[in-house]
Amino acid sequence: VFLMIDKFGMDDQPTATGATEQSVAVLPFVAMSRGPDDEYFADGLTEEILNSLTRVPDLLVTARTSSFHFKGQELPIPEIAATLGVAHVVEGSVRRDGDRLRVTAQLIRAADGFHLWSENYDRKSEDTFGVQTDIAEKIALALDVVLDDEQRAQMLETGVRNPEAFVAFQKGVELFDEAHGSATMLESLREANMRFDEALLLEPEFADAYIYGADYYT
Repeated sequence: VFLMIDKFGMDDQPTATGATEQSVAVLPFVAMSRGPDDEYFADGLTEEILNSLTRVPDLLVTARTSSFHFKGQELPIPEIAATLGVAHVVEGSVRRDGDRLRVTAQLIRAADGFHLWSENYDRKSEDTFGVQTDIAEKIALALDVVLDDEQRAQMLETGVRNPEAFVAFQKGVELFDEAHGSATMLESLREANMRFDEALLLEPEFADAYIYGADYYT
């Protein structure tokens, strides 16, 4: 009876944080190198992992705005998870050295701080897309979510293949956020759109760049 209840009766029960087991927040990855664009690169990689996970119907994924609120804050994982209402947290780091890329990612269970999955990736920067999709798939697997071919295809469709495209995009988002509420909003949004246009030159199907860029015209 215990095994039956454990298997079929508790899969979606709230955890100690009040969240269902298949809920996750992706915290901004830390840029370990100090190049001028490395922090933008790390933010871009984080957002692409988040976007890939949101394509999985069985996962509840915290929105970017909520996750990025904790950027640079040294808070305990259980406290962050409780605030965001999730059972798991993904954190990691990124280091770039020339065309080499080292990414560390780990999935942490908030209830006890245990690592459910962790992996290091040593790749070329041009293989960023492969890294981000692999991380998303491994997270889904660790949370007992089985991806079918259609879901895997959707996940692959969301990824940005050119790393410099999401560097440009992240610069645009920074300007976009600064613009709202400022006295020079239109001027700042116009400057943000220049960054979004740079991203679109590298990735013509970068949907978020179109969405953010439309705000200036609105």
